[in-house]
Amino acid sequence: MFHSRSIQQRIVKTALAVAIGAQALAFAAAPGAYAAPAAKPYVSVDGTSQQSLWAPVTKNGATYGPLAGVSAALGAAGKYDAKTNTISIKKGNRLIILQPESKTAKVNGAKSALVAAPVLIGGVAYVPLRFVAESLGASLSWNAASGAYEVNTRLHPFTKDGYTSFVNVYGESVIGATYGTASAFSGGLSLLQQGDAFGYEDRGGKIAIPAQYSSAYDFADGLALVASKDGTQSYIDKSGKVVLSPAYDELFDFSEGLAAVRSGDSFGYIDKTGKLVIPAQYEDAFYFSGGLAAVQIEGNYGFIDKTGKLVIPAKYQSVSDFKDGLALVSTLVSTEADGVEQSTGVFGYLNAKGEWAIPAQYEEGYSFSNGLAAVVKDGVVQFIDKTGKTAFEADYDDVGDFSEGLAVFEQDGKYGYINKKGEVVIEPAFDQADAFKDGLAHAIKGDWEGLINAKGAFVAKKAYVAPTEEEEAAAK
Repeated sequence: MFHSRSIQQRIVKTALAVAIGAQALAFAAAPGAYAAPAAKPYVSVDGTSQQSLWAPVTKNGATYGPLAGVSAALGAAGKYDAKTNTISIKKGNRLIILQPESKTAKVNGAKSALVAAPVLIGGVAYVPLRFVAESLGASLSWNAASGAYEVNTRLHPFTKDGYTSFVNVYGESVIGATYGTASAFSGGLSLLQQGDAFGYEDRGGKIAIPAQYSSAYDFADGLALVASKDGTQSYIDKSGKVVLSPAYDELFDFSEGLAAVRSGDSFGYIDKTGKLVIPAQYEDAFYFSGGLAAVQIEGNYGFIDKTGKLVIPAKYQSVSDFKDGLALVSTLVSTEADGVEQSTGVFGYLNAKGEWAIPAQYEEGYSFSNGLAAVVKDGVVQFIDKTGKTAFEADYDDVGDFSEGLAVFEQDGKYGYINKKGEVVIEPAFDQADAFKDGLAHAIKGDWEGLINAKGAFVAKKAYVAPTEEEEAAAK
């Protein structure tokens, strides 16, 4: 099942390139008793704003939300019993018991200390947002740019016998396997496949958009690209309403308000009204990231802004999207050997102004992730920081990108994980290991396949069945 309508793999490799594969949250206390901060922050859950439903309040650095609003947003059942002065929140197999003004809680029967006790405001129970979110397996972070407390429920699809359930980071089933196979949640909805048809499931485990499309992709920028049974491609919103059906040879996901489209052999960009705002004139086109998108002109790559202005000249042999504020690019340098001039591709990193943040000097290079990037220099694999300083050398057969502070490495045919100091934190004991995302990673070990936590322990597993040749071919 394809989850996103991607423009083909965009790090164009030279012959030298080979693939290798909680932020602390500061809550400022508002002056006075329980008052919403001056900036009027709001809460979003898996990208869905709760702004029109309820607002957080703060006291002494702690952030609270109304029991009913927090519970509903997290897909849980919340109840306040005034007679016993008890608050209960239940989701799947997890049960949280709290009491107003008490800094002791119980999670699945085990006592837990609270930094901030629940409170009653006008007779309404308010609960500490971070504690409740994390006790249900979610994460909480602050987005200063949007003024939002962002909750990620961190639900993971787990498919067994052709049906997908969703488990939390503890491996507990939160949404039962009911409809068919499904992908991870994106924009609050999960792409669902039933037979040959695609639709969407919500975080409550209910069908949000019935399976009716011949192909469909994850929601991105509030819209999802789908194809009806007659082949018509459209963008739909989260209610399933068709927003636009642009007539181009190929459509791609929206990013930062614009979507790449292909007309014949040329690429351009449309906005969410379907208007072609950047003419189809490029040989290749990337997604917008940080206000810039890479495009190909006469065989070389540069970057345009959202007006279509070329802000970084098209003079590079390969590029990546901007990540962590830097873009990986390759350029050719001329060398002379035995009287013969040769052109060699080397990699470096540009900032958004098109200046060399880290000069081109590497035989191989890969995008920044978690503040580090893997490079190869003089045959040695190393990770560098954004100043170009070597963080550590990686003496392994293969190394992947960092994600959530960990990177996969291969040693003698087995896979494990290292931290950002280069220390092994999960021994190489897996036959296959993927990057961590939302607290868990997919892995295969012997006869078992499933999801592992940051300690390398399976929290959900099933018997491993090797893919058929047909399945392997379809995945390519």
